[in-house]
Amino acid sequence: MAVIELYTNDGELVQYRPLSSRIRDFLGQYGPEKGYAVTTELVDTLSLKPGLMRLYEAALQAGRKPEELGLPALGLAGETGVCRAVLTDAHGRVVATATAAKRIQAYKDLEILETAARQRLLAALGYGGDVLDEDERQDQRDQGFTPPSAPDAAPEDETVGHAATPAASGTDAALGMLNRQIQHQAGLRGVTVAPAASVAEARATLKQLIGSAAA
Repeated sequence: MAVIELYTNDGELVQYRPLSSRIRDFLGQYGPEKGYAVTTELVDTLSLKPGLMRLYEAALQAGRKPEELGLPALGLAGETGVCRAVLTDAHGRVVATATAAKRIQAYKDLEILETAARQRLLAALGYGGDVLDEDERQDQRDQGFTPPSAPDAAPEDETVGHAATPAASGTDAALGMLNRQIQHQAGLRGVTVAPAASVAEARATLKQLIGSAAA
């Protein structure tokens, strides 16, 4: 499973898993065959600021340019798009929401924005901390993340006799992901749940939490 490392503006190294590698795990738990649905909605920032919209309307009705009254130029005010991603269950109830904003200068920016909203929705459900892909890489660059430079190859005499660190097993990765979902669902319900010790226990706990919400 690909993992991409990035540095934040504070110099902190963070790891991301591409959205394309997380979506299969996500659909396994929240797929349409279980009645779940993900919808996205694209809006502009002006629709989210009715007060500012009324000020623009008043300025135009008075025959004045918005910038003459200290308002942002109308063209600039509408450049930022907002995408909202929503996960609903089989009963139409909202399970989780996420939003992302981006300045729209080209058609590709709309695709990047929608991808950003989807990956943030997955992060809100415990599939986060590891994001990206081509659209997501652009999103991270816009936020100021910088990929670290590739490390120099170690001399051969320094690598002999050193075993590579084994990657976490698929079971450990699945358990960690399920425990993150458990904590997210428990937080939504205001309850405290101890981390599960096995994948089977985690799935049972998660099913119980989700079932209690549907009751």
